[in-house]
Amino acid sequence: MRSGFIASGLALAALISTGAFAAEPDMDTVRCSAVRDSAQCAARPDCWYDAANGKGCLDGPAPAVDPCASHQGESTCNTSSFGCAWNTDAEACVSKAP
Repeated sequence: MRSGFIASGLALAALISTGAFAAEPDMDTVRCSAVRDSAQCAARPDCWYDAANGKGCLDGPAPAVDPCASHQGESTCNTSSFGCAWNTDAEACVSKAP
């Protein structure tokens, strides 16, 4: 019984000395691609989360996207409160030119 306690104590000491219980690294040193949580990714100014393509957290600023592009139909796009207009040539919703 006593040797079991001693063996357990030695095993615990070995784990502690090898760093098995080391703290998580500081978020400033972790690359964006290593961040798996979308909220943590969005909180970092040097990262952006690509949910549309399923790529996860990516380095750098988010690319500029026309907010009207998400409207799929002409009737939704032409609502005056959105500031969007339907482009018949491209069959897509785009922002109205100022």
